[in-house]
Amino acid sequence: MRIVLIVVVGLGLGFGCGGSGGGSSTLDCAWLGGDNCWKMTADDAAACLPPTTETGVLSADGKTCTYASGAQVTFTPALVLPVSNDADWNFTITNGGADCLHFENSMAGIKLVVGGHTVSEGPFGATGLRISCPDGTSYANGNAFALLDCNADAGASFGGLPGNSWSSSDTSVSVGLIGTSANSVALFDCQR
Repeated sequence: MRIVLIVVVGLGLGFGCGGSGGGSSTLDCAWLGGDNCWKMTADDAAACLPPTTETGVLSADGKTCTYASGAQVTFTPALVLPVSNDADWNFTITNGGADCLHFENSMAGIKLVVGGHTVSEGPFGATGLRISCPDGTSYANGNAFALLDCNADAGASFGGLPGNSWSSSDTSVSVGLIGTSANSVALFDCQR
């Protein structure tokens, strides 16, 4: 079984673009530890996510995972098991036919959409990070490595930085969000 924890896309990679504020507030330990937009957006999804006590059935073509309770995860492109360590994630979770959550994670950054509200995370300068909130505010730090010592989530994972964690095998995959109010939120657990 592969278990991977993805915190900040691009942390440790050299990004060539500059970043000098652009109206950003400071992304710091206080922001990570507080009721920030990442936590609030992830919390908003909790009521419509598949039950953590239930396991979904992954389709043979890897395009969907369906739950008996009515939730469905749709993967774009189709999911291939086991998931590679450098996988890009792009999926939408619906429940009872209504949109619940959309998530993307690639080298460009992370995007979480819940109820029409979007939080995005991406590079800022050479080793920095910028988080943009649904209300249009953004928070940036030119040295994201310094945030790893924050302990904003009581040491559970990478200083409370927003991100995702996942594990997969030849027959199963599970994905969750980290840096949330509850330290982590399980998004789905699917098996063939």
